[in-house]
Amino acid sequence: MKSNEGLPLIKLMMLLSSMAPLFILIGIKGFDHVICDKYLWIAVSFLVVIPYLFIWLRIYFSKKSNDTFLLDVSETKTNREYLFTYLITILLPLFSVTITTNREFVAMISAIFFVVFVLWNMNLHFINILFAILGYRVYTIDSYNCSVLLTKRTRIPSNIKELKVHRISNSVFIELKNYKYAI
Repeated sequence: MKSNEGLPLIKLMMLLSSMAPLFILIGIKGFDHVICDKYLWIAVSFLVVIPYLFIWLRIYFSKKSNDTFLLDVSETKTNREYLFTYLITILLPLFSVTITTNREFVAMISAIFFVVFVLWNMNLHFINILFAILGYRVYTIDSYNCSVLLTKRTRIPSNIKELKVHRISNSVFIELKNYKYAI
């Protein structure tokens, strides 16, 4: 497998979708005297819907083209702490900022860009609240460099050494529950 992360547009969309709860909270909170609510909600809608649309299209085309991968899952660990860390270190501090001036608005946008930059470079683009809501769990695959498996399994049994999964990107794979994988 390549060491670089393929599909950079999908990686960016996964990053933006991980920020969706923040965008929604910002829309609810509003930017008094900076942006009117109508334009803010248009921007929030685009920032929430478009990334998820790209991700679901990627999964659809992965299924359609049978873009599957046999993943060695003999050494996995669960990553529940990533979602908690995301909520505590990113979502809440950025939400607590009060935006009443143009300067504060630019500072908030800059902070979001810095967070996206850090998450991009740390390869933490898989943190996604919608996948968590849909019951997917995140497992790090130790046998591959920075690979992540999204699955609805509560645990990966020790007798299972390989899983056939769909590729979302070069480092993020998803096991679709109702898909008939032939190994």
